[in-house]
Amino acid sequence: MAGMDEKAAKIYLAALGLGTTSVQEISRKTGLKRPTVYLHIDELLMQGLFEKVFINKKKYYRAADPRVLEERLKSGLGALQKAMTEFEALKARTPGKPQAVILEGEEGVRRVYFEMKQANSWRIWSNLTTVYPPFHEVYIELCEAAKENGIGIREIITDTKESRRYSRFIARMSGPTYSARTATVEGLANDAIIYGNTVALFRLSEHNMFVVRIEDKTIADSMKALFDMAWKTARPFH
Repeated sequence: MAGMDEKAAKIYLAALGLGTTSVQEISRKTGLKRPTVYLHIDELLMQGLFEKVFINKKKYYRAADPRVLEERLKSGLGALQKAMTEFEALKARTPGKPQAVILEGEEGVRRVYFEMKQANSWRIWSNLTTVYPPFHEVYIELCEAAKENGIGIREIITDTKESRRYSRFIARMSGPTYSARTATVEGLANDAIIYGNTVALFRLSEHNMFVVRIEDKTIADSMKALFDMAWKTARPFH
């Protein structure tokens, strides 16, 4: 349906029937597990086919008007033509050159978090002392996806009481595939995540938020090796 896969279409149609609803209700209506629903809702939100609704500080969702799909189909040809131009430009690039982009704002950061759900493992350097509030719910969704898909997670965090407390919370949410250690040096002001052949460098400041996304196997392999060396010297904690 309009480019959606089967599960996303099922979620969209269920939400149309339910009106303003919750992930739990969509899960019951479709028979899909909650992490799967969260995964596709993120995609539908980015496509403008879902909306967030806050009622008494609780988050709900609502399917967009079906006419959005009609407009999307009308614009499909133009988007395809634009994509073909971009593909031709990609072909003209120097072979082996890393694909590097800067994704700005909350939307850009969320795009990377959504992409991470498709990977088999994450290596993370992070400062959990201050967690940017709008992303707390996203971290929970990532934890649920990790638990559901058995994603292996190793995280090196700052050596602070706050970081250790939040890491223990993440461990409870993610399950046995998550492990963390504390850094032996200072300086982890922001996050860095390696997943697949991608390295993501985050700047999570309310007034200057972006992520530098670099896709290149050689660079990713080098960063994995650096992480593995740091992991050996990082301190386990309980």
